[in-house]
Amino acid sequence: MSIVVRIAEEKDLLPVQRLVAKAGLEEKGIEHHIHDFLVVEEQEKIVGTVGIEHLGVDGLLRSLVIQSETWNAKIGLEFLEIALQFAKQKGVETLYLLTKQSIQFFEYLGFHEVEEEEIPEKIRQSPHFHQYAPGVTKVMATTFK
Repeated sequence: MSIVVRIAEEKDLLPVQRLVAKAGLEEKGIEHHIHDFLVVEEQEKIVGTVGIEHLGVDGLLRSLVIQSETWNAKIGLEFLEIALQFAKQKGVETLYLLTKQSIQFFEYLGFHEVEEEEIPEKIRQSPHFHQYAPGVTKVMATTFK
């Protein structure tokens, strides 16, 4: 089995949007940030993606999707760790994310819950952030030093 993780290219836009939409996530704005996405190819087919919207010194982790029968939690964790390294390489100092669940998983990776008033305006303006629903969605962040 051949697995490749790489930075998304323009040609990946439609497959990434389809993958994200199929997972029930918001695909708006991906067209403006396609080079901020990583894709996972398994046998030359895109089976996973994650985006790091770089917004000044902050970033927004978005659209983490993996659709493969051969992947397990350990491989998914490794993929997310690659995404965190990608964010650091892009110069992100604080990385935010939205989640309805998986809080313990993200805490394991160094994220903590953020109060609504602590969320930077640039993060709030992202089309992806419009999914935020107080009381339902949690905002989490981690800082790279």
